[in-house]
Amino acid sequence: MDKKERKFDIIVVAGQSNAEGNGMRARGTGEVVNPDVFHFIDKNPSYIDVNEKGEAVLHITMPPETIVEVAHERECGEMIASDFSETFANEYIKGGNLAKGRSVLIVKAAVGGAGFMKKQWGVGNPLSDRLLSMIEGAMSLSEENRIVAFLWHQGEHDAYENDAVEDKERYDFYYKSFTEQVMAVRERYGKDIPVLAAEFVRTWEWGLQHPCRIETIYSATRDALKDMGKGCFISSEGLKSNNEAIGNGDDIHFSSESVRELGARYYKKYSELI
Repeated sequence: MDKKERKFDIIVVAGQSNAEGNGMRARGTGEVVNPDVFHFIDKNPSYIDVNEKGEAVLHITMPPETIVEVAHERECGEMIASDFSETFANEYIKGGNLAKGRSVLIVKAAVGGAGFMKKQWGVGNPLSDRLLSMIEGAMSLSEENRIVAFLWHQGEHDAYENDAVEDKERYDFYYKSFTEQVMAVRERYGKDIPVLAAEFVRTWEWGLQHPCRIETIYSATRDALKDMGKGCFISSEGLKSNNEAIGNGDDIHFSSESVRELGARYYKKYSELI
């Protein structure tokens, strides 16, 4: 079947680097590609850089130049980077959610190092505009396409940015920004779209200079999901970082095995929401 003739159940994935997928594993360890799972990606890379003043700069091309391809794990130098969205998609299919004649399309809109504090994510900001543009592109592939889940993983950025921001202000800002971000999607594409988010890597939390900020972001996310309805916040207890798994010094990203387990946890909670 030609991709243009397919009808898709769409999974939207957004946030920063753990949503992109940075669970590192060696090449040749075997990835099972599911022919019913596709990626909807932007061919133009969006990334955070640092200018000559030491300021974070977002590089983004609009409108996105999108392609549809069979889902696969990302090549990252000599390694392969796993993410949670493919596991979620496979669990979604195994759970009997995919009707005959349909496929899964993962809209991959995450960008590493990005957050609300520096006006990268957030309604009216570049990554939010790009997200909505990508969703619109995915929906336009068929009149019978539908969004079935919005998976979010972000907040590390906003936990350690801006030392002068007090906890209540940080909470209020994140709660408002995240809520507006979700509602911008729901208002266009369905008020009952399930929305799921998750905790960060625990070893990264322990090393943070101000760990109370983590709970501030968690509380804001958890409360926003509860107040918006049909949302769930997922534990990362027991999941390892890349450093714990392969000793590469990376404590902020989930390991390959753990990020797949995270995808399974996203789906388990999702199955309880629908």
